[in-house]
Amino acid sequence: MKTLRFTLKVDAIESYIYSGHLFLILSNGQIVYSPLSRVISKLVNEYPDFENLIRVSFQRNDYLNNRQAEVFFGIGEMKKSFIHLWEEASEEMEFTIILDGNDYTVIDEVPSMPVLDLKMYAMRLYVGSKEGLYEINLNSDDRYNLEPTKPQKRFDGKVTCLNAKSGEIIISSNSNGLFHGTFLNSSNNLKVNEKPVAEKSIRTAWSGYDVINYDKQNDFEYYVNETEKIENKLNYSKFDEDSERRRITDFGSSKYDISTLLNYSRIEKKEINYCFNSSTSGFFFMKDGSFLNINLNKPKDKQLYFVSKNKALPTLKNGSANFFKPLSTSIVPEGCVVEYFDKVVLYQNSKAKIIENTPAINVRTYPSSKRYRNLISVTKEKEITIHSIFPFKEDSFALTIEDFENNSVFEFL
Repeated sequence: MKTLRFTLKVDAIESYIYSGHLFLILSNGQIVYSPLSRVISKLVNEYPDFENLIRVSFQRNDYLNNRQAEVFFGIGEMKKSFIHLWEEASEEMEFTIILDGNDYTVIDEVPSMPVLDLKMYAMRLYVGSKEGLYEINLNSDDRYNLEPTKPQKRFDGKVTCLNAKSGEIIISSNSNGLFHGTFLNSSNNLKVNEKPVAEKSIRTAWSGYDVINYDKQNDFEYYVNETEKIENKLNYSKFDEDSERRRITDFGSSKYDISTLLNYSRIEKKEINYCFNSSTSGFFFMKDGSFLNINLNKPKDKQLYFVSKNKALPTLKNGSANFFKPLSTSIVPEGCVVEYFDKVVLYQNSKAKIIENTPAINVRTYPSSKRYRNLISVTKEKEITIHSIFPFKEDSFALTIEDFENNSVFEFL
């Protein structure tokens, strides 16, 4: 099934959807934001017949995943009608919105360019650059109308990747190492532990409350974290985040290397070209061109391991060599998004759907969001495309790669 999509014409280098707003870093270094409702209203005005579909697809993904939705779409005719409407909208909607200075509010300028990563979490905006990490508080009372503070430097060192959970900010600083910090303190400001946990970190990902640190594109270590329950929930966006009542008390109390976790699998470390993970599984691009997904077993009080059964995902063995190794990867419900040199591909339901046929500056998904978990934002030169992915599991098909823009399908090899 095609994605629903629209395009914003704006000269930006970063985009992030959070708490009812679209945040941008413009090419001139300005940090700005615009209410998402303002953008969606322009889309609705253009396609009034699809208004309700547009709103649940781009503003309220939680309406498609809650208990009421399960009952509603359990009625066969209701689900069929939704699918028909989605198909119709995905064929008809081709809308471009031009954003100018009247459409957004300026927070400040980025203290240091280029920006290497963004993370929005617990009503805070974190900006990572070559010179360090900066923190912006969006407001203290979780109001819809934001009152951002000026950027404050919290870490002095190159920041290549940011992750956040349970009041903890995880910082990849390349050859400087892996760092972490928390704002759960008397100052309510992020304080980073100056001692690195690992000697090198190019990116990280969560696996439950544990952290997987990648020191190479094809190698990682798994850090087990101890947690405890806290009485008072943290200050989260009531519009976007589930409140968390656990905090990390001991980071990296134990760890596993990749070879140990692969002991029971049929994957050999030396044959891995690139790997990444979701909370419950690992994804592996192999040197022979195959793309595999395997579940991570986490038995209580026992050693973790990847299972022996692999699931093959589609690849373009007969396509460009640029398809063999990703530039970046992101997680979506029941799948992932892979950015290649010249394309962006959505992997779901044994299909690889080419959703962008031009190079991207960056690609973002929102798996921990309540309202935007089905969205993909792709920042390109002078424009941003927002995709909403089909919310239901599709029928099982043979492995294929679909190129919607060129109206063609590649056979899986």
